[in-house]
Amino acid sequence: MVLGWFSDTHFGGARGQIQQSAGDSGTKPFTATVALREGYDSNPLTQSYQSTQDIRSSTYTSVQPSLGYNYVGLQADLALRYDFTGIYYPSINESADIQYAQAFIGRYTYAFDPRVQLTVSDNFLYSEQPVPQLVTEGLAPITQTQGFINNLGTIQGDYRVTDRLSMVTRWNNTILNSDGPSSYNNSGGINSGSASQGNYMNNGAFQQFRLDFTPETVGTFSVDYQIYDYQSDQNFRDNQQVAFSVGADHTFAPTIFFSGRMGIQLNDNFGLTDNSSIISSGGMGSGELEIQAYPFASLSGTWNYEQKSFASAGFSMQVQQSNFATVSDSQGYTFNTNWDHYFTDKFSVIQSFFINLATFTPNLTQQQTNALNAGAYTGSGQQTTVTYQCKFAYELYPYLSAELGWSYTSYGSYFDLNNGNGGSYTRNQVYLGLRGTY
Repeated sequence: MVLGWFSDTHFGGARGQIQQSAGDSGTKPFTATVALREGYDSNPLTQSYQSTQDIRSSTYTSVQPSLGYNYVGLQADLALRYDFTGIYYPSINESADIQYAQAFIGRYTYAFDPRVQLTVSDNFLYSEQPVPQLVTEGLAPITQTQGFINNLGTIQGDYRVTDRLSMVTRWNNTILNSDGPSSYNNSGGINSGSASQGNYMNNGAFQQFRLDFTPETVGTFSVDYQIYDYQSDQNFRDNQQVAFSVGADHTFAPTIFFSGRMGIQLNDNFGLTDNSSIISSGGMGSGELEIQAYPFASLSGTWNYEQKSFASAGFSMQVQQSNFATVSDSQGYTFNTNWDHYFTDKFSVIQSFFINLATFTPNLTQQQTNALNAGAYTGSGQQTTVTYQCKFAYELYPYLSAELGWSYTSYGSYFDLNNGNGGSYTRNQVYLGLRGTY
């Protein structure tokens, strides 16, 4: 459901659109898949292992249909896809025993001439299931009983100025609407978190210049500006960021590709409305926090060692939004790997590993937090999210495959003051299923 698409790392943690161009040769006009799975989930409600309540596990049944449409024209390409996931946990026996997710992904590309093209895309996601990658946008990867909505829209222009110089210009808008991190009451039920704790709108502009030094090496210079506006009275969390980076894309061989970026991010927290009676003069009440500078870097590489087999890895260091009311942002470190391998034409394995470390320094002291009624003071701390997924697939027929998979998630939240905002959990899911494709 979450695929890489952007030509450069967006430090706001943007998720991708449709991975391949609608104009790829051999693309069918209509595609359809459906996966049926029977499995076991050790922690479907992502209950904290710090809780006094027993963690409930359950078998589950899931259905995952997906429909896609691709149009390839002389100047325009259109790609649309709808994904649905429904899961039933018979052992939970409450309102959260049925959870589902929906995603709509669309992209339209128009080539004005061989040198200029415009792409409009949108990625809409509604889910009650945790999406670990969203931790980079300030949403903890735990069950959301009322669901969350995340929408990313982009408009991008690609220009070939000369035979060696090209440009990429992009505007992005992200809307995150969530109940926030959930908690558990004394009876083991779920209490939804505060909506104002995590909701925000993000708008940004991205400009990149690309210079072809050689046919194999492209140098880049990028400027990425993002502004975050939080819901309700979370004004002290509103901030703007700008990143300046240089980098290169290099093809070492027809099967090996490398991309790297490095630079600096400047983060400006707007602070509260100027009112010295709220916070002492020169502090939060002065209306603006000091602009902070963070290092920024991203590295990635891909090796296509066989026709359908590849391995890839990536690392990034960037500012992330916070899912806590008393902290506006964090320094994030993300590492991920993917490996798709075909043992034979019919037997394959897909593996992915993702780890994100977010380190927090409080923007408010305990006294300031109490004065603003901004929630419980947490102190400094860190959050760590780790996921591993592995799926074996065997093609029974050209349109039908059998699947065996395992998914592991670990979420750790540790803070200096009484381990505040713990919520740490582990989760294992195993399943056996069938996938039909058209």
